[in-house]
Amino acid sequence: MRALGLRATSAGSKRSVQKHADRLGADYGHFTGNRTWDENQLRHAIAESRSWTGVQLKLGLSSGASTSLLKGHAVRLGIDFSHFSAVSPVPAKEFPEPKLEYLRRAGGVMAATWFILCGRQISWPLEPCRFDLIVHDDLEMRRVQVKTTTRKSGSSWLAEITTSGRIKVPYDPDEIDDFFIIDGDLNFYLIPIEAVGGFGALQLNAYRQYRLPRLHGLFAAA
Repeated sequence: MRALGLRATSAGSKRSVQKHADRLGADYGHFTGNRTWDENQLRHAIAESRSWTGVQLKLGLSSGASTSLLKGHAVRLGIDFSHFSAVSPVPAKEFPEPKLEYLRRAGGVMAATWFILCGRQISWPLEPCRFDLIVHDDLEMRRVQVKTTTRKSGSSWLAEITTSGRIKVPYDPDEIDDFFIIDGDLNFYLIPIEAVGGFGALQLNAYRQYRLPRLHGLFAAA
């Protein structure tokens, strides 16, 4: 460029000279510009390497040098790099599988999620007490005891609604307002204590009127 009296920093002039050189069949592959390597060095580095990292090392480039730049020059110059080893496939991640044996541990969170998605406010008791959740709406506050079941009696899920501990007794209607029950098919029931006061267990087939609507498959049946 300087020999022709042109500005070496002008991209337009550089493209013009390259076009004329191509038209005349003049070889300029040995030009390096600001690079520290030329076309022949790139060809040899690619031929003797199995990855772009190997090419960088052979050309004396830092590991942070752009492989896309080297690849672009290789494509432009028609240098074959198909022998580079393919990236090893990442093994498929093994995801955990939900199991009903953990339903009891998940019950409180699932119940809270249902109420929150219905626009209710949720509170968790700070001290151990008979209810698991307090559910607030604009009109009232309800104390909710969450129960889960993975046991069946005949064709019906059987839910125990007694207190936990060594001695199991029915809940006092003065202590809770509702039972939120989750069965082994992940059906949800919201049953007021007035409907089941004094009972120790429920055949849930008899309480279908208290079954809650599914939330567009959020908790699909098992």
